[in-house]
Amino acid sequence: MNSTLKTIVDIISVPAILVALIALLGLLLQKKPTSETIKGTIKTFIGFLVITAGAGIVEKSLTPFSQMFIHAFNVQGVVPNNEAIVSIALTKLGSLTALIMFAGMIINILIARFSQLKYIYLTGHAMLYMSCMFAVILDGIGVDFLLSILLGGLALGLSNTLFPALAQPFMKDITQNESVALGHTGDAGYALSGFIGKLINKKGKSKSTEDISFPKSLSFLRDSSVAIALTMSIVYIIVAIFAGSDFITNELSSGQNFIVYAIIQAGTFAAGIVIILQGV
Repeated sequence: MNSTLKTIVDIISVPAILVALIALLGLLLQKKPTSETIKGTIKTFIGFLVITAGAGIVEKSLTPFSQMFIHAFNVQGVVPNNEAIVSIALTKLGSLTALIMFAGMIINILIARFSQLKYIYLTGHAMLYMSCMFAVILDGIGVDFLLSILLGGLALGLSNTLFPALAQPFMKDITQNESVALGHTGDAGYALSGFIGKLINKKGKSKSTEDISFPKSLSFLRDSSVAIALTMSIVYIIVAIFAGSDFITNELSSGQNFIVYAIIQAGTFAAGIVIILQGV
């Protein structure tokens, strides 16, 4: 009996396995074909492992960056990147995040079933980010594990229902129907932007950004990995310059040129983000 309980605890304490089991349950409830069920479960399991692997790469590149930043400006820096922060947090709070996500999905479905808000949130990566945020907040203030699942799931379920509802009037204007809603963490901001836009442009004749023509020479920026690598290279190089070549070559790079070191670390960061996005 004890060995059986230990096995169950070992299974649910591994985030990748737990998320895969949740995916398996969802596929079974949808009565998907066996091949799709097996494929979906395994891909979910592997995807979570990929996120974890990417987190290790990102964390490795952020360590020297934070050291350079502190030395250069004598302040603690912040990395405002969903993929980087969430993936690192998942290594410690993966099980709680997965269970909050599962509870939130159930609450979202129940609200859609028994209320007038018929919105089912299908943006998986955004759901994962919000679940992780709730897990970090609740764990940080010392809430009990089971209570965290309940509170986090309730908050997520309500968010997943209300966010699309906020943006739906503007989605209806754009799509000219109500067959689809916008499920994203930025729904409140989009709704506010739409409201302000209607106040400013009451006639609705403003030029769309879709009509703006950009030079073909800049088309390479459409590739997310290229854009991330270039952006982070600029950031790393600027911080490296302020930190000084002496500090970097003596303390961090083992004698390697400080600019070259900064570019390599920026590329490592970009590689980690790309890996995480593949997992998501």
